[in-house]
Amino acid sequence: MSADYPLAGHRVVITGASSGIGAATAVAFAAAGARVVLGARGREGLDDVASRCAAAGGIAIVRSVDCTDAAAVAAFAAEARDLLSGIDLWFSCEGVGVLGRYEDVPIADHARVVDVNLVAHMNDVHAVLPIFLAQDRGIWVNMISAGGFVATPYAAAYSASKFGLRGFSAALRGEVSKRPHIHICDVCPTLSTRPASTTPATIRAHGSRCRRVRSHPRR
Repeated sequence: MSADYPLAGHRVVITGASSGIGAATAVAFAAAGARVVLGARGREGLDDVASRCAAAGGIAIVRSVDCTDAAAVAAFAAEARDLLSGIDLWFSCEGVGVLGRYEDVPIADHARVVDVNLVAHMNDVHAVLPIFLAQDRGIWVNMISAGGFVATPYAAAYSASKFGLRGFSAALRGEVSKRPHIHICDVCPTLSTRPASTTPATIRAHGSRCRRVRSHPRR
């Protein structure tokens, strides 16, 4: 966010924006003068982030959306495009994790991790890429993780989803390689200082089999 790339007036959409890195990024964009539309499942968290954007001198429009629902994401993207008169940048920041021995964690929990961490990001791009193509410009930012490079024992589904995201980005770059003003960007942080927030999913402690399904600010 340097003077070399002023953000005032840029049209930005952030999904997974109700906490962690997504929320912090929303506040930073708003403070820099970008026009921001935020999406996530939790309206309470979104309203809190919108208040923080206002306190930073910006404005954020918030909408509740479950990004694992492709039709809902398509509708959200269309509304964001209409609200902003286009979209310059879309930041996909959805993420959850489950910890435990692979065989001890219910397969539904593993599936949920892949659905949120990988499929939701794919839904985002499927909705916004046609907008970018029509504009002949746009930036998609894909929140991955250092976990997309180094597999983590006891987080097999998380590792699978993050490695999958890297492959997805690489494939997309090839598809838009002849569109010089459309960019596919990856962000791969390690750990953030903000604690993860726990979902209502089961938390079970049994020696090394402790597991939890949670949102992941570290992504």
